[in-house]
Amino acid sequence: MAQSGGDSKGLLRHGRAMTGGPIALTGGDAAYFDLMRDCIGSLRATREGAALALGVLDCGLTDTQRDWCRARGATLVEPDWDFDFPGRAALAGGYRALTARPFLPRYFPGHDLYLWIDADCWVQRGEAIDLFLRAARAGKLAVAPEIDRAFRHYRHAWGEFAAVCGRAYEAAFGSDTAQRLVRYPMINAGVFALRADASHWTAWARLYGEALQRSTDLTDQLALNVMVYDGGLPHEPLPSRCNWPVHHALPAWDEPRGLFVEPSLPHDPIGILHLTIYTKGLAALDVREIGGPHDGQVRPRSLRWPAREAI
Repeated sequence: MAQSGGDSKGLLRHGRAMTGGPIALTGGDAAYFDLMRDCIGSLRATREGAALALGVLDCGLTDTQRDWCRARGATLVEPDWDFDFPGRAALAGGYRALTARPFLPRYFPGHDLYLWIDADCWVQRGEAIDLFLRAARAGKLAVAPEIDRAFRHYRHAWGEFAAVCGRAYEAAFGSDTAQRLVRYPMINAGVFALRADASHWTAWARLYGEALQRSTDLTDQLALNVMVYDGGLPHEPLPSRCNWPVHHALPAWDEPRGLFVEPSLPHDPIGILHLTIYTKGLAALDVREIGGPHDGQVRPRSLRWPAREAI
């Protein structure tokens, strides 16, 4: 159930009609802006990202932060609470960046493709953007499942992964769904692309709204998985390097090429790094180096966008 209200500081609440091709979108509140700057800056630093329109779900940015976004061509929209559900009043306003995502074509009308990228992601290689858009143009939901030979739950951390995700599934969708879908690769909702006319938007909103009556734990992502695995809506599973969840596996650093790569051979470059869960708050992590004077050594390294700006 959508909630409406008045405009705030000249922001658009339901968007304005825009015409054109794809748009890249992110969002969050003032506390998330430090990460959002890396997301937007890295997106704009690629040829593929610079060619896109840009939108931001403003869930409580400061005036200075809004000005920074607008200077990079962003249209800002303040989202509503798009669902009414128990416990909503206790959630921070930034949660609206999750609940608004099934309604992106309404908030930013007039585009044929929508590319969402969480604010705790940053783009290292623009070809990942191109892959998401190519898959979406075919009418599929473009996503990257959390499955890779380098990930912790590929072997030794499966029990931990299944327990956490199983509990969240059960809380939101019941034990039968939990037991069935916890065996499938978790589709990460942090980066996705979808056509404006896709039926996925309505299906996702319906499942998400129903599940929010029972749980707010991973509910947006779980609803997306139920939509795909139980609902059968078409999706294109892209390689993990297109949305690399850092808590599953730390990347390696390729010194000669000056970029983060998959830790497993042949060390392909990572397209989008996703600073998931606890990793977003760490100044550095222990990263193995490949090539250069410290080849094979594990050394502390920041996983933030190397060209990040000050404000």
